[in-house]
Amino acid sequence: MKYSIYAALALMSLASCENNDNRTDDARPVDKQAYQFKFHAYKVRETVLYTGSWGQKSNPEESYLSNYWSSYQEPVWKEIYLDMKNSSLKLISGTSADLTYSIKIVNDSVLINDNSGKPDYIGDFNANNSTFTLKRTLRYLKRVPRNESYGLTIAKSFFFGTTEYSNMFGIIFNSPTDMTQSEDVVLWSNVEYYYKKE
Repeated sequence: MKYSIYAALALMSLASCENNDNRTDDARPVDKQAYQFKFHAYKVRETVLYTGSWGQKSNPEESYLSNYWSSYQEPVWKEIYLDMKNSSLKLISGTSADLTYSIKIVNDSVLINDNSGKPDYIGDFNANNSTFTLKRTLRYLKRVPRNESYGLTIAKSFFFGTTEYSNMFGIIFNSPTDMTQSEDVVLWSNVEYYYKKE
């Protein structure tokens, strides 16, 4: 009898281990570790133009942008691969223009490390609807000759992220009032490229 009580207790302890109701099952979905996005649309968010004598400001129509950036409607990179586990982002063009960056995500903002020591903003990742917005910007500056000491200066570049007034003035022109010649130009445009999960 004594052994049958011990046997019953042993069986009950085994049965209780098998049917442990104290599991730590989590009903939340597991965060996805990698996303493959494909380009599907673009939008010109802003184009700002200052032209010389005294830097008259305007916001030209989108078609004006093609004078400086002929391919703004199509991104170089048709696909984006976001690897959350390895904190990397790959921009895929299908040519030698493919780029891979280490990333950090702060809220929805994606910051790349391009070895400059300072993270650069490249766009936004929305995990809820599995979309990525790549942000590109055109910066164009032109200063025509003033006198014997200054020659023609033209600077045109494309960056990730966005451009605003403070990025453009303080380089060649300190302010729009320094734009004294009729052909002086300061132009920037911010374009967003929208990618959806494949």
